[in-house]
Amino acid sequence: MGRIGIALTTVFVFGAILGSIHTSYAQSPVETSNQTTLSGDLANNPIAQDILEKIEQTKQWIADLEKREYEKTQAQQELEEKRAVALERLNQDLLEWENLWSNYTARAVFERFVEDKPAQVQGVFWDQFEFMEMKVDAGRTALKEVIANGGTLSQARAAYHKAAETKRIELIEMNAQFNVKHNLAYYKEQLLFNSTGQLTRDPYTIATLGEFYKDYRASPEYLDANPNDQYAYESLETSPDTDCRPGYVVVHRLTNNDYACITESTAEMWERHGIGEIVDTDAVIYDEASLTPTIPTNPATKCKDRHVVVYHFEAKAYGCVLESVAQTWIAEDKAEIHDLTEFILGKDKQKDVKNQVFEINQEILSIYDNNILEQIQLKKYYDLMYQEADKSAYKQEKELLLGFNSDGQMSKEELAIQIMEVRDNNELNKERILEDKIKALEDLKLELHKELQSMANSFEDNPNIKIVWDSAKEKFYAIQR
Repeated sequence: MGRIGIALTTVFVFGAILGSIHTSYAQSPVETSNQTTLSGDLANNPIAQDILEKIEQTKQWIADLEKREYEKTQAQQELEEKRAVALERLNQDLLEWENLWSNYTARAVFERFVEDKPAQVQGVFWDQFEFMEMKVDAGRTALKEVIANGGTLSQARAAYHKAAETKRIELIEMNAQFNVKHNLAYYKEQLLFNSTGQLTRDPYTIATLGEFYKDYRASPEYLDANPNDQYAYESLETSPDTDCRPGYVVVHRLTNNDYACITESTAEMWERHGIGEIVDTDAVIYDEASLTPTIPTNPATKCKDRHVVVYHFEAKAYGCVLESVAQTWIAEDKAEIHDLTEFILGKDKQKDVKNQVFEINQEILSIYDNNILEQIQLKKYYDLMYQEADKSAYKQEKELLLGFNSDGQMSKEELAIQIMEVRDNNELNKERILEDKIKALEDLKLELHKELQSMANSFEDNPNIKIVWDSAKEKFYAIQR
């Protein structure tokens, strides 16, 4: 028999074996029992016996693999269960540890410290604490970013210290804001101090500070002690419809249920101390129309989630916007993000500019005052010419009358004609004087306008200050750009 015949016979026998094998299985997660039998002549066939032996070996291999996989799965499951139990015990231990040391945390210790302080200043202390926590959180975030980006421990520490650093000028600024927030200071008054907390004695500061303390009777403390002092405000006849003079507003005095015209700065103090309410809703006392004083948005302002404080160039103000909007504006060169130090130093510059504006306006006011004096002198000069003209005419009339009475050569008709000529000439002379007076005043006014226009032109390239013309008041004045 050839190789092909042997192969065909083997295939046939294998097929017969497969067709004659009876197998039964009883399976479990870890054990597999098999029973394989041969029927007929195959029971004594050596080839069939060999194939059957290989089948049994294969089954055993499969059973061993399944058992090892099951044991591995069981071991993994037991490990996860043990981990869960260990984690639960760890969390419980940590909770017990936190409860044990809760009285010794920074917040708990600080809370006991604040409890001993007067109620009106406790809010300031808590704002200070949260500000320092914000700095620490910023440092931790910076540290984690450096580590995540593959930085060294030294670089991470440097990033932490830079982000968590708190400068002295920042503490001064934030204390000022916290005191304003809790009605312990006035925002407009705090603007007069520089970044180091110093009150400089410049003209602008002195003039502005005087608005707060120019009259002790406007003090809320004085009014609380002397509620019936009728001289503490402008008029007892003031009503809600009273039109106060510029710079003054109508305030309803809650203590006496009457009304008064007082300065805006005094009205601000009265509202904050709860002794009055502003009746004129159009008056701008705070940066926002609210009985609760607010501080304009600045880099220290806490925005909502996913918002950030930016400085918008066109609006020249800070505002909270979405982070995506901020990125777009920054890319379009419409805004930029400032840190707190930049904001504080910027306030110093703004204060210097305000002082310059004040001094320029004082100079402009002096020019106007000098012009008024020149006008007065000019009017006096021409009024004197008027008087001299009248005196000259009166003298001529008197001489005509004396001549008429002394020689008798002039008739009454001639006398009357000559007196009328003197008077007509005097009227013509006075008209010329009036024309000269009007022209001189117009020339003086034009000279003033040219002088101030020249001053305004000199500030065209100044990045901080410009001089503008108020057509309603017909005056120049300096403003901050």
